[in-house]
Amino acid sequence: MRNLREIRQAYEENYRQMLEVIQQMGGDHQIKFHRSRKTALYRRLKELQRREHHLDQLENRLRAAKGLLH
Repeated sequence: MRNLREIRQAYEENYRQMLEVIQQMGGDHQIKFHRSRKTALYRRLKELQRREHHLDQLENRLRAAKGLLH
């Protein structure tokens, strides 16, 4: 990903997928149940959360690099 727009688009798509997984779980009040059972939906949610963290890091690095270039 080369620019902030691409990162933000990926972030939005990732967030949409997280909401879908939570909905499939039965709502946010069911996350604890799925975590205790280590379900496939919970594992998918954790994967999406890791991706969100990675995208945050990319955005911060890109912002810092742009700040240094100006």
